[in-house]
Amino acid sequence: MRRLGSPDKRPSYINSLIRCMHSTKSPRVRHTALRAVFEAREELASMTNASMPQGVDALLLDRLSSALLTAVRHHTIHDTGPGGSFRKERDSCYIRLIYALTKKDEWCRRLIYDGHLEWCISLVDGVCGDDYSPVRSCLFVIFERVKSLGNNLPCNLANERQRLPIAHAWDDTAQYASRDDPYVDGILALVTVTRLNLTALRDSVPREWFADLAVKVHRALAKLQQKQTFHVNAGIAQAEIDAAISSMKDLHTDLGHMVEEWNT
Repeated sequence: MRRLGSPDKRPSYINSLIRCMHSTKSPRVRHTALRAVFEAREELASMTNASMPQGVDALLLDRLSSALLTAVRHHTIHDTGPGGSFRKERDSCYIRLIYALTKKDEWCRRLIYDGHLEWCISLVDGVCGDDYSPVRSCLFVIFERVKSLGNNLPCNLANERQRLPIAHAWDDTAQYASRDDPYVDGILALVTVTRLNLTALRDSVPREWFADLAVKVHRALAKLQQKQTFHVNAGIAQAEIDAAISSMKDLHTDLGHMVEEWNT
């Protein structure tokens, strides 16, 4: 995962990215800058008042937050037609970035203040209406984090998680985990959303569904374990792979216990 420049050049690099995401820049320039921030998302998430790197302050991060929204929200005529094929990739990149940043309450509050929550809500229909995308789970976890800070969400989002086809999502996760570019953050988010739905689903689906889900989770786990060495060599942090594997193991174990309880 890339970084936001060397320590001595980090402030000027962040300022350059902010300028590149200005509404006057072309969609592709804005997207390139957004992608650069996305690649450094874990480093950026670590920048809080308690651990602010030299040359960076809250004001600069506030400006970056506003610029990120401009990068995805400011549509022009150039966003459509043959040149607009990157829009889906752009939104996917944005959702995964916000997912990473909202892990920290300080960043979550900043993003809410700047209007990112409203933009994430505007993406729901497109994400849910599309074929399964690994970022779908990330979007719903973002909403859960916002709620945990005491913020109210529109009533129509209360049941949005139920629109996520859990079993089908795990089938597709197994496919993504076997590719050369797994969405590890998407896997962690799917585990979270699956757990959030287990209680509601317990009384609304056949018991066999849970046994089948356990099989699908195990399949995705096995695929990721088989490919983890390749992914680490390709630049994905071992800690990220380990976290995804551990979360899937725990979920698989819990699903197994649920099935055993019903069979006794």
